[in-house]
Amino acid sequence: MTTSNSPEQSRSEIFHKSRLQFFELLAGNPNYFGNLKNSQFKPVFPIVTDTFYETLTCVGFNPSTNLLEAVVHINQASGYSGSLCQPGSYEYVRFFVDYGSGWEDAGLAAINVHDIPAANDCQQSTEKPLSYAASVTLVPKSNWCFFPVLPRVRAILSWNAIPTAGDPGYTPIWGNVLEAEIQIQPRPFFLGEVAATLNEAVKKIIPPEELELALQIPIPVPDPGPLALHELAGLYGAHSSTAVSAKANAVPSHRFGFAELHQALHAKSANSSAILSKFSEWKSLGLDWGAAITNLNEIDANVSYEQLECLGLEGGFGLERLVANFVIKQPAGYGGGLCTAGSTEYVAFWADWDDTCDYTYLGTVGVRVHDIAAIPAEGLVYSAVLPVDLSHHRTPCNTPKIGRVRAVLSWAVPPSTTDPYALTYWGNLLDAHVQIQPGTQPNYLTPTISILGGVPTSMIDSITGLTTSSAVFALTNTATDALGRACPFGGRVSVQGELFPGYKYKLTVQDTVGGLPQDLITPLTLTRWDGTTYVSKPDAQHYYTYQDPTQNIDSLLGEWDTGGDDLWQITLQIADLADNPIPGSVPDTHLIQLDNTAPQAVVHLDNNLDCSRFVVGAKLQGHYVAYDANFGSFSLGTEPFSGPVTPSSGNAPTAALPSSGDAWSLDTTGMTPCGYVAVLVVADRSIVNSSPGNHNFASSSVGFCLLAK
Repeated sequence: MTTSNSPEQSRSEIFHKSRLQFFELLAGNPNYFGNLKNSQFKPVFPIVTDTFYETLTCVGFNPSTNLLEAVVHINQASGYSGSLCQPGSYEYVRFFVDYGSGWEDAGLAAINVHDIPAANDCQQSTEKPLSYAASVTLVPKSNWCFFPVLPRVRAILSWNAIPTAGDPGYTPIWGNVLEAEIQIQPRPFFLGEVAATLNEAVKKIIPPEELELALQIPIPVPDPGPLALHELAGLYGAHSSTAVSAKANAVPSHRFGFAELHQALHAKSANSSAILSKFSEWKSLGLDWGAAITNLNEIDANVSYEQLECLGLEGGFGLERLVANFVIKQPAGYGGGLCTAGSTEYVAFWADWDDTCDYTYLGTVGVRVHDIAAIPAEGLVYSAVLPVDLSHHRTPCNTPKIGRVRAVLSWAVPPSTTDPYALTYWGNLLDAHVQIQPGTQPNYLTPTISILGGVPTSMIDSITGLTTSSAVFALTNTATDALGRACPFGGRVSVQGELFPGYKYKLTVQDTVGGLPQDLITPLTLTRWDGTTYVSKPDAQHYYTYQDPTQNIDSLLGEWDTGGDDLWQITLQIADLADNPIPGSVPDTHLIQLDNTAPQAVVHLDNNLDCSRFVVGAKLQGHYVAYDANFGSFSLGTEPFSGPVTPSSGNAPTAALPSSGDAWSLDTTGMTPCGYVAVLVVADRSIVNSSPGNHNFASSSVGFCLLAK
């Protein structure tokens, strides 16, 4: 006897099948899942913002590093297009920012995910969900500290389908959308802004050329120190710890006086006279020292002011970092506004990479926070980011490596560095399971170039020096070319790799066509975990010093300002602090193909009619050349008003000059009488300056006039 499936079982089977045949189904019907607005295609199996497989859990921002961070949970053991030994699939996160005048596209990041069997950790807790993080660097719009800049952020998670650029209303099939508000770090004053307030007499004293130069210089202002107790009492309203102030920004004295209270409670020895002095000082300010001490001792892991929301591991290719996002909930209680020192939220990171049920302390990150009266009801979100070196924890792809991580949040005082379970007065802790990227563990002191020109060296062909068809950018996991074409490199090529603190290294490049080896000696601007930067220079023998990962969060080893279009070889070698090469150490060598030549771009009207006059309704015809040995794309349009140019864009080149190229046409019917230019823009596939979207460009234009009939 045959038993039919229930409707729930049938839908579940279709659901899973739809996941497996995702691209095939969309190829037959772009609106198969019903996520497209105003589509002529009818949905077959509606699935919209489904979070069964993956969930965007939170968004955060680090004002010091300008990193927008999103944490994504991978919920299931399968449904991600293959194991770690296979390509898997991608979770795309597109970020948008709204400063008050509409959403602006802030960039795209991606996470490579795989089928990883379900398992329990050493404490018999399930390892799912796995927590991943993805980030983009925001170029913020800032203002003086008097005017808080609090834009709204939207993150859109979408599995295997890239959210449309510039479309903040994009609806994902699998995935979801989250919003939060962030705080932009205030910018410094510039001399130009001060000069604007000077009277004309003063301006005449300063030579014009010197004044113009000065306008661009930021005014060096020392960092403000923490507010004194009497300033905090005046700011928050003088009252005892048991009273309630009528002021909207009232903060209990055991919070704003925490520094003095904590110092007394944790003194190395008792000092009665000092305590009596504090009683007297607090009383003169209308504060009750004894009540504050009592109330502080009753505080234990309070989350009314700040709270960790999520924790994940970002990146691969030797650039991993732990990300903890937390929310600031109150408008006051953080030591003063943006023009003051404020206070610090500390996040201590711990890990059990090998599932031994024994946490190891990794480091503590501080994030500066302030009183902000305009804080939204849901609070402001921040990110604490700590670079980690996981090179010695990797396993082959057929043996997934899952680690346990923990973040501990503490306001004003750093958390314990010896006890992963210890909590302080304000803050909380959060645990997560993360996946360590597979690979082989490096041999001791083996110099390694992990990334060249923004691309993992494993995705650069060892013979051609071009990217492979599956190549992605290391930091965003987005494709180097949407069509999977091989890409060369140009401009400034960044070199990134494993760090060996306590040793030195040298980078050498050599043209394979001919020429002598050249040492790279460009001074490097390195970024610390807190967003501050410093310059690292090579010594007299052209050796740089390896820095600790927290002092070089991008693992940057070198910057190479390239030229020409040849195939080059780059070599990394390691040495001790006396510049002596390490015996037995094998230099790491890679090939990289350069392309610094702009494409060919020429556009004309046929029959020598460039810059001619036509009557609206005329059908214009011409030819264009869009060519490059590593051709990327072209676009062809009209300005200042857009006309129906055919073709308007494409990914295929024309023949090279001196050929006349391919034909283009423009039906001017309905266009506005005006002076026009037809503009051709051509891009190659070269990855210029190690950044997504940067290529060698060329353009050409031809003018014409349209007259009314």
